[in-house]
Amino acid sequence: MGAEATSDPFGFVGTVVDRQFRVDAVIGEGGFGVVYKGWHLSLDQPIALKALRMPEARDAAMQGTLLAKFREEAKITYVLSQATLNIVRIIDFGATTAPSGAWVPFAVQEWLQGETLAEELRRRRGLGMRGRPLADAMRVMEPAARALGIAHQQRVVHRDVKPGNFFLMAPAIDAQRVVLKVLDFGIAKVMREGATHSGAASTGMVSFTPQYAAPEQIESRYGTTGPWTDVYSLALVMTELLTDRPPFEGDDLPAILTQVFDPRRRPTPRARGVAVPDAVEAVLARALSVDPRARQADATELWAALHAAAMVPVHVLPTPPAGSMEAFSRPYPSRPEAPYAAPSPGAPRAASVVAIVVGVGLGLLVLLAFATWIVTRR
Repeated sequence: MGAEATSDPFGFVGTVVDRQFRVDAVIGEGGFGVVYKGWHLSLDQPIALKALRMPEARDAAMQGTLLAKFREEAKITYVLSQATLNIVRIIDFGATTAPSGAWVPFAVQEWLQGETLAEELRRRRGLGMRGRPLADAMRVMEPAARALGIAHQQRVVHRDVKPGNFFLMAPAIDAQRVVLKVLDFGIAKVMREGATHSGAASTGMVSFTPQYAAPEQIESRYGTTGPWTDVYSLALVMTELLTDRPPFEGDDLPAILTQVFDPRRRPTPRARGVAVPDAVEAVLARALSVDPRARQADATELWAALHAAAMVPVHVLPTPPAGSMEAFSRPYPSRPEAPYAAPSPGAPRAASVVAIVVGVGLGLLVLLAFATWIVTRR
């Protein structure tokens, strides 16, 4: 994955987890946990092992509850990854006592070679690069929007959409397409459950990234979270690609939150100094509404509107085959209707052709009847 790190708070490096996953190095560390590079001893393949921080989960009952929740979310992520290659695949999951003595839930994932979108954005800023053209930004975000759209079709919400959870496969970007994987489906939900059970919420632990969080994630008075929450964060990332600037700059969290809740100060491309077409600005401004009810309902609706605004043909999101999502505990939603496609000029619809034929036939019958009446009158 990204560049290797040196800190190993769990002490996993040099050990074998669950008798089959050799841990070789730390490659990343964040608020949720630590990501290790490792080796699957049975399959003889590289893997990534993500170890979650659960410092307060010392009680056996609490550990069992959290592990059950983690199992549910890991199963959902696996099934979603069967429907699209743009979601990272989970190979295994479990929990163990680390050499440090901490109880640690872990997920074993496919090994990805490349960098996160956050790392790529930092590199661009270090080189003094400006924001991407609209077409390039949409090309980068297309796989993420498709993956989130499929998840939303199945009533699965990410809740921590940000550049750090979008992974660009090497070569990161070529002239034709972008290979991108969405990371950490379900992790935010498990961490929120852990905070609730342990009381960690009162100590400042959050299960999202404040700079990319929707208002309803921070203040419950704005409503519940849902696909519209991911819509908000996806629009923030889209704006960041267009500007090469974070949506909210600075380290002063109260000042950032003031901007998040201010309906007059939306972080749209134009507000951040980038000229985009009126229709594109309007789509992103709607997606960044403080009121969740004003936004597009899900990623599919947002991306279709953005394609139309940018005058790019709509990409129809694939629907998972029937029965492929049976492992979900969530109700299976009705399949969305296909987008309306206007008939091409000179190619009348089948129903119109039938109507024309029937009309001509009836006309001929009327003429024939009239001619017969004329003859009999003579």
